[in-house]
Amino acid sequence: MVIQRKQSLFLLLAAILMGVFAFMPSLWDQNEKTILGGYSEGIDMIPFVLSCLSALLAFITIFKFKSLKFQKTLCVVNILLIIATLATICCIALFQKDCDILESITYYNLLPVMAIVFLLLAHKGITHDQRLLRGSSRIR
Repeated sequence: MVIQRKQSLFLLLAAILMGVFAFMPSLWDQNEKTILGGYSEGIDMIPFVLSCLSALLAFITIFKFKSLKFQKTLCVVNILLIIATLATICCIALFQKDCDILESITYYNLLPVMAIVFLLLAHKGITHDQRLLRGSSRIR
């Protein structure tokens, strides 16, 4: 098996983006006060934990290069984890009294979307490596 160079870079970028997102504000109220973001307590801690898990999973996925199938599975699980993070943020925003969803979402909420794009690119690269390895096995 081979270490994928560009896939490792995409996975590292996804891990960095989700790590940064975990500590940035996600929602604001009308008074420009942070409602959700970073390390907080209670139900507001769920997006923080999910973001940290996603960053950790993306980082672990880099080192699972010997099992390409497992690495692809981890990429898909990570994408689902990021979608769960965004869904949790939307649910919390719906239940806030002083929060209008469209006005309170910050630009930092684009970081998970970019992480999903990088994970999809890594998934595509891993699929390319699998085809390459199957093709080299046929030649022998």
